Amino acid sequence: MKTIIENNTIKVQSDYNKDFIARARMLQGKWKAPYWCFPEENKDEVRELLLDIYGECDTLAEEPTAYVTLEVSLDELSDGESIKLDTMTLCRRQCRDYDVRLSDNVMLIKGGFASSGGSMKNPRCCPQDGTVLRVKNVPMKIYERVREHEGVTLVGNIDRAKLVEERERLMARLAELDELLAAI
Repeated sequence: MKTIIENNTIKVQSDYNKDFIARARMLQGKWKAPYWCFPEENKDEVRELLLDIYGECDTLAEEPTAYVTLEVSLDELSDGESIKLDTMTLCRRQCRDYDVRLSDNVMLIKGGFASSGGSMKNPRCCPQDGTVLRVKNVPMKIYERVREHEGVTLVGNIDRAKLVEERERLMARLAELDELLAAI
Protein backbone atom coordinates (compact mmCIF):
# COMPACT_ATOMS: atom_id res chain seq x y z
CA MET A 1 0.00 0.00 0.00
CA LYS A 2 1.13 3.52 -0.72
CA THR A 3 -0.22 6.86 0.52
CA ILE A 4 0.72 10.31 -0.69
CA ILE A 5 -0.44 13.72 0.48
CA GLU A 6 -0.28 16.47 -2.14
CA ASN A 7 -2.39 19.49 -3.02
CA ASN A 8 -4.67 19.01 0.02
CA THR A 9 -5.49 15.50 -1.19
CA ILE A 10 -4.68 12.11 0.33
CA LYS A 11 -3.96 9.57 -2.42
CA VAL A 12 -4.16 5.88 -1.53
CA GLN A 13 -2.95 3.07 -3.79
CA SER A 14 -3.80 -0.33 -2.32
CA ASP A 15 -4.81 -3.88 -3.11
CA TYR A 16 -8.41 -4.34 -4.26
CA ASN A 17 -10.78 -4.81 -1.33
CA LYS A 18 -14.58 -4.52 -1.61
CA ASP A 19 -14.94 -3.38 2.00
CA PHE A 20 -12.37 -0.63 1.48
CA ILE A 21 -14.16 0.65 -1.63
CA ALA A 22 -17.56 0.79 0.08
CA ARG A 23 -16.18 2.63 3.10
CA ALA A 24 -13.92 4.90 0.99
CA ARG A 25 -16.98 6.27 -0.77
CA MET A 26 -18.49 7.13 2.61
CA LEU A 27 -15.41 9.24 3.39
CA GLN A 28 -15.71 11.33 0.21
CA GLY A 29 -13.25 9.05 -1.58
CA LYS A 30 -13.13 9.28 -5.37
CA TRP A 31 -11.41 6.82 -7.71
CA LYS A 32 -8.88 8.54 -9.98
CA ALA A 33 -6.72 5.71 -11.32
CA PRO A 34 -4.46 4.47 -9.84
CA TYR A 35 -5.47 6.16 -6.55
CA TRP A 36 -8.39 6.62 -4.22
CA CYS A 37 -8.39 10.34 -3.44
CA PHE A 38 -9.69 11.90 -0.22
CA PRO A 39 -9.84 15.48 1.09
CA GLU A 40 -6.90 16.05 3.45
CA GLU A 41 -9.24 17.18 6.24
CA ASN A 42 -10.49 13.55 6.40
CA LYS A 43 -6.99 12.34 7.34
CA ASP A 44 -7.98 10.82 10.71
CA GLU A 45 -10.91 8.92 9.21
CA VAL A 46 -8.80 7.67 6.26
CA ARG A 47 -6.09 6.52 8.72
CA GLU A 48 -8.68 4.56 10.71
CA LEU A 49 -10.12 3.04 7.52
CA LEU A 50 -6.68 1.89 6.33
CA LEU A 51 -5.81 0.47 9.75
CA ASP A 52 -9.11 -1.36 9.94
CA ILE A 53 -8.96 -2.86 6.43
CA TYR A 54 -5.21 -3.30 5.82
CA GLY A 55 -3.78 -3.09 9.35
CA GLU A 56 -1.37 -0.34 8.30
CA CYS A 57 -1.53 3.16 6.89
CA ASP A 58 1.90 3.99 5.43
CA THR A 59 2.72 7.72 5.62
CA LEU A 60 -0.44 8.49 7.63
CA ALA A 61 0.79 6.31 10.50
CA GLU A 62 1.27 7.89 13.89
CA GLU A 63 3.51 4.99 14.92
CA PRO A 64 5.49 2.27 13.13
CA THR A 65 3.63 -0.91 12.20
CA ALA A 66 4.82 -4.22 13.64
CA TYR A 67 4.44 -7.33 11.45
CA VAL A 68 4.23 -11.07 12.09
CA THR A 69 4.23 -14.26 10.01
CA LEU A 70 1.36 -16.72 10.28
CA GLU A 71 0.52 -20.19 9.08
CA VAL A 72 -3.15 -20.51 8.18
CA SER A 73 -5.09 -23.72 7.67
CA LEU A 74 -7.65 -23.21 4.91
CA ASP A 75 -9.85 -25.96 6.38
CA GLU A 76 -11.27 -23.35 8.76
CA LEU A 77 -11.87 -20.52 6.25
CA SER A 78 -14.82 -20.09 3.89
CA ASP A 79 -14.16 -20.91 0.25
CA GLY A 80 -15.28 -18.68 -2.60
CA GLU A 81 -13.79 -16.69 -5.46
CA SER A 82 -11.28 -15.56 -2.86
CA ILE A 83 -10.24 -16.81 0.56
CA LYS A 84 -9.73 -14.14 3.20
CA LEU A 85 -8.28 -13.99 6.66
CA ASP A 86 -10.11 -11.09 8.27
CA THR A 87 -9.70 -8.34 5.66
CA MET A 88 -6.60 -9.82 3.97
CA THR A 89 -7.13 -11.69 0.71
CA LEU A 90 -4.92 -14.78 0.78
CA CYS A 91 -5.77 -16.17 -2.64
CA ARG A 92 -8.32 -15.94 -5.44
CA ARG A 93 -9.48 -17.72 -8.56
CA GLN A 94 -10.58 -15.27 -11.23
CA CYS A 95 -12.41 -17.82 -13.41
CA ARG A 96 -13.49 -21.42 -12.88
CA ASP A 97 -10.69 -22.90 -15.01
CA TYR A 98 -7.90 -20.49 -14.01
CA ASP A 99 -5.20 -21.40 -11.51
CA VAL A 100 -5.56 -20.06 -7.99
CA ARG A 101 -3.33 -17.01 -7.48
CA LEU A 102 -1.76 -16.41 -4.10
CA SER A 103 -1.33 -12.87 -2.81
CA ASP A 104 2.23 -11.51 -2.94
CA ASN A 105 2.90 -12.14 0.76
CA VAL A 106 1.51 -15.72 0.73
CA MET A 107 3.15 -19.07 -0.03
CA LEU A 108 1.82 -22.62 -0.10
CA ILE A 109 3.25 -24.80 2.71
CA LYS A 110 1.11 -27.92 2.43
CA GLY A 111 -1.72 -29.21 0.23
CA GLY A 112 -2.96 -27.42 -2.86
CA PHE A 113 -6.00 -26.45 -4.90
CA ALA A 114 -8.26 -28.22 -7.39
CA SER A 115 -7.34 -27.47 -11.00
CA SER A 116 -10.77 -25.95 -11.53
CA GLY A 117 -13.49 -24.86 -9.15
CA GLY A 118 -16.99 -23.48 -8.97
CA SER A 119 -18.91 -22.32 -12.02
CA MET A 120 -18.27 -19.78 -14.77
CA LYS A 121 -20.21 -17.10 -12.86
CA ASN A 122 -19.10 -18.18 -9.39
CA PRO A 123 -15.54 -19.50 -9.36
CA ARG A 124 -14.21 -21.05 -6.15
CA CYS A 125 -10.67 -21.62 -4.92
CA CYS A 126 -11.41 -25.22 -3.79
CA PRO A 127 -8.46 -25.93 -1.46
CA GLN A 128 -7.64 -29.57 -0.76
CA ASP A 129 -8.16 -30.78 2.79
CA GLY A 130 -5.18 -29.90 4.96
CA THR A 131 -3.99 -26.98 2.80
CA VAL A 132 -1.81 -24.57 4.80
CA LEU A 133 -0.52 -21.17 3.70
CA ARG A 134 2.28 -19.08 5.21
CA VAL A 135 1.34 -15.40 5.30
CA LYS A 136 4.21 -12.95 5.76
CA ASN A 137 4.06 -9.30 6.82
CA VAL A 138 0.70 -9.52 8.58
CA PRO A 139 0.18 -6.21 10.39
CA MET A 140 -0.09 -6.66 14.15
CA LYS A 141 -3.55 -5.04 14.17
CA ILE A 142 -4.90 -7.78 11.89
CA TYR A 143 -3.11 -10.51 13.87
CA GLU A 144 -4.74 -9.27 17.08
CA ARG A 145 -8.17 -9.72 15.44
CA VAL A 146 -7.46 -13.28 14.18
CA ARG A 147 -5.16 -14.71 16.86
CA GLU A 148 -7.97 -16.77 18.43
CA HIS A 149 -9.25 -18.19 15.12
CA GLU A 150 -8.97 -21.94 14.69
CA GLY A 151 -6.18 -22.81 12.24
CA VAL A 152 -4.16 -19.59 12.69
CA THR A 153 -0.65 -20.11 14.10
CA LEU A 154 2.00 -17.48 14.80
CA VAL A 155 5.30 -18.69 13.31
CA GLY A 156 7.32 -15.52 13.01
CA ASN A 157 8.65 -13.50 15.85
CA ILE A 158 7.41 -9.99 16.35
CA ASP A 159 9.87 -7.39 15.08
CA ARG A 160 11.71 -6.65 18.33
CA ALA A 161 13.49 -3.57 17.01
CA LYS A 162 10.20 -1.92 16.09
CA LEU A 163 8.70 -2.75 19.46
CA VAL A 164 11.69 -1.24 21.27
CA GLU A 165 11.45 1.85 19.04
CA GLU A 166 7.72 2.17 19.78
CA ARG A 167 8.31 1.73 23.52
CA GLU A 168 10.97 4.49 23.52
CA ARG A 169 8.65 6.82 21.60
CA LEU A 170 5.81 6.13 24.03
CA MET A 171 8.06 6.64 27.06
CA ALA A 172 9.19 10.00 25.65
CA ARG A 173 5.57 10.99 25.09
CA LEU A 174 4.66 9.97 28.65
CA ALA A 175 7.47 12.17 29.96
CA GLU A 176 6.07 15.10 27.92
CA LEU A 177 2.58 14.49 29.33
CA ASP A 178 3.94 14.31 32.88
CA GLU A 179 5.63 17.71 32.38
CA LEU A 180 2.41 19.21 31.02
CA LEU A 181 0.38 17.84 33.91
CA ALA A 182 2.91 19.13 36.45
CA ALA A 183 2.66 22.61 34.90
CA ILE A 184 -1.13 22.72 35.31
